[in-house]
Amino acid sequence: MPKKKATSSKALKLKRQLQAANRELTRLHELQWTYSKRLLKFGMAAWTFGLSMFFSAITTMDARALGITYNVWIPLMIIALAFPVIITAAMIRKFSSKIKYLERVRRGLLSEYEKAILKRMEKIITEG
Repeated sequence: MPKKKATSSKALKLKRQLQAANRELTRLHELQWTYSKRLLKFGMAAWTFGLSMFFSAITTMDARALGITYNVWIPLMIIALAFPVIITAAMIRKFSSKIKYLERVRRGLLSEYEKAILKRMEKIITEG
């Protein structure tokens, strides 16, 4: 009799772990998208603010400098626009690696849970 309880308690423990992994996986999926949206919005706002500050500084100093340095400031603006996207992509990759790890853990727990249930069913069939 104690063996039956041990098998069922192992299955229940695995089931709880599996449910916890599923909850964390769902939470990470939702968090990933909200985080990326916020990060992109902040990056674009920072870029717009920086661009307006750049143009206001050029205007107050000397507007003719804008035409002289045309070959330099256009690529710098494009690079500055790319930084929020690059940072967002790096952070999304971090979330993706956590999600992939949790999916591997979930698959392992699911296979262990199935084995425990099958072992329990096998004992029930052989006893009955």
